[in-house]
Amino acid sequence: MANAPRTLHNIKDLDMRIAANGDWFYQGSKIERKSLVKLFSTVLRIEEDGRYFLQTPVERGEVIVELAPFIAQLLSVEGEGTGQRLIFTTNVEDQVTAGAENPLTFAVSPVSGEPMAFVDVRNGLKARLNRPVFYQLVDLAVKNEKSGSLEVWSDGMAFSLASLEGDDAS
Repeated sequence: MANAPRTLHNIKDLDMRIAANGDWFYQGSKIERKSLVKLFSTVLRIEEDGRYFLQTPVERGEVIVELAPFIAQLLSVEGEGTGQRLIFTTNVEDQVTAGAENPLTFAVSPVSGEPMAFVDVRNGLKARLNRPVFYQLVDLAVKNEKSGSLEVWSDGMAFSLASLEGDDAS
């Protein structure tokens, strides 16, 4: 039985949280070492039920995520029009290009009513665009002549901002 599957040890009270602003906390104290946050981010997983876990090959512990595990803090734009590429850099220095594998999604906060945008980073983990990056993205939006809605292009795909346009959007 040399190749028997390992059983994961579940850590019951990990007491780790990722705040809505992207700060990571352990037992109520902010984790100040960016290198430690980056390391933890590499073993972060999301389950089908929406719960987050830090998971190594032998143990795992649940992490409370207030909004999204990462924050997109920088947007670089290559090209223009339908050929442009939107490249986001997160607070843990992941770089992702919005497109088929890393789609953009938009929502309105049920708490504040403010618009929000997210980009898939990896394996279902998302980064919320911080306010300056969100406004930079909105500045890049163009009107779709057929639907009348605003959309932004990246890596050959159009992403509609229609969900942010109010009750009369469809």
